[in-house]
Formats: sequence, C-alpha cells, structure tokens
Amino acid sequence: MSKSPSPPEDGSHSARSKMKGFLKEGLSRGKDELLKGKLKLEHSLGLGHKPNVIPPDEVDINAEHRAVEIGWHPVAGLAGKWFAEKTGLGRMVTEKIHKYPDPTQHWAVLVGDYCHELWMDEHLDVIYINEKVVREEWHTFEVGKTKFNDEALRQAGEMVIYNMRTKQPGYNIISNNCQNFATLMLDAIQVGAHREFATSFAVYQRAIGAGSITDLFADKVEEEEEVERPPEGFRLSVVQFAQKVMDQHTSKLDNHHSLF
Repeated sequence: MSKSPSPPEDGSHSARSKMKGFLKEGLSRGKDELLKGKLKLEHSLGLGHKPNVIPPDEVDINAEHRAVEIGWHPVAGLAGKWFAEKTGLGRMVTEKIHKYPDPTQHWAVLVGDYCHELWMDEHLDVIYINEKVVREEWHTFEVGKTKFNDEALRQAGEMVIYNMRTKQPGYNIISNNCQNFATLMLDAIQVGAHREFATSFAVYQRAIGAGSITDLFADKVEEEEEVERPPEGFRLSVVQFAQKVMDQHTSKLDNHHSLF
C-alpha cells in the first residue's frame, strides 16, 4: 500500500508567514494606537507648543510706554489635576484641606493684549508660549513699564526660555518655573534695560544661528539711554516688587511636607 503524499512545505511556510504578518501588523497598529492615545492625552492637558498669536511686525524697543503686569490664573480641570499628581502637589493639597482644588497657580507677564508664558512640552521641558489676554481669567498686578512692542516682547520671551533651557531644560516646581520666567522677562524688558537687552539678545541670536540684532537697536538704545535713565536701583526694585507680589499671592503648602 502506497504512502499518501506529504503536504507541501511551502504551504506550511506560507501559513506561518501569514501569521507573522498578522502579528506584525497587529503590533504596529497597537503602537499607533498607543501613540494616538499619548498625543490625545497631551493635547487634552494642553502640553506642547501653541501657535504664536502675536501679529508679524518689526522689532521696536523704543515704542510708546506701556504698563507691564504680572498675573496668575489657576491651572484648572484635567491639566491641573494631572500636573498636581506629576509634581506631588495633589496628595499634599488633598491631605491638607480634604478636597481637590485647582492645585497650581500659573504666572505670566502681560503687556497690552498679550500674555507671555512659560509652559511645558511633551517631555516636561520648559517652552515659551503667548496667548491673547482674556482679562476676566487673570488676577493682575502692575509692576512697571516697557517700551518694547509686541514682537520685541515675543522675542524677549523666546530668549529668556532659551537661556533657562540652556541651564536646566526640565520644569522644576521650585527652581525652573513660571515665576522664575516672569522675573527674568521683567528684568529684560523694563525701561532702562534696553542696552543690556540688545547685548544679550545678540548673543542669543548668534547661538541659534539667526545673526545679530545689535545694529538694529544701536541708535535707539543710545538715544533712549541719553534721554531716559532710571534712578539707581530702579530695575532691581521692580524685580523685587514683582517677586514680592508673586510670593504674597501664591498659595503655600505646609513647609513640613516635602514636595517630592
């Protein structure tokens, strides 16, 4: 009695190849879904870069005087809850007052129609963003004056964040936060700071490969310094006043607790 023929090897190999293909495709889809989920979560939290809302313009650091304010609003809802959990604040606030409030206060610099802010990207590194001011959302305090137009303020904000990232890219609730950004930006843009800004901005532009801005500012800086030189200690007092305002109006946790 003759033996029945063995099934062809290529058929079995083909079945295995198909199975591997299905598994590979399923794994790829799974990774795609995870990535989509991650991006959806980050988007819901508001993390990442946001579109620049300041209209294109020429830089002018000798425009009309305008009031400079610092302001805060709570980081509310899902973003506030997530942020509190990530930084360890949520548990301490909950233990202290037995409920879950908006756990963080977000500070920014406001001039005219726009606010200039430190925010975080998807890796929790600090970034610069700007937004249109919605006055009823902010608690504001006037701290000084500036002659920077909106485009100059935007570029000053970018420079401040660049310098902060050079020293420490990651957000830190104590040493690399929105209050630090506000203080540094105030020091850069206030009346009397223009010569120093032109110099430091030239260094920043060379570092990012954007050329030098010194020539653009040279004449205006000299003219401004001759006509309007603030009293000795004026700049320091503005920054100190802003720091005092932020300290007084930022909720404090029990200092017997560790933040991390």
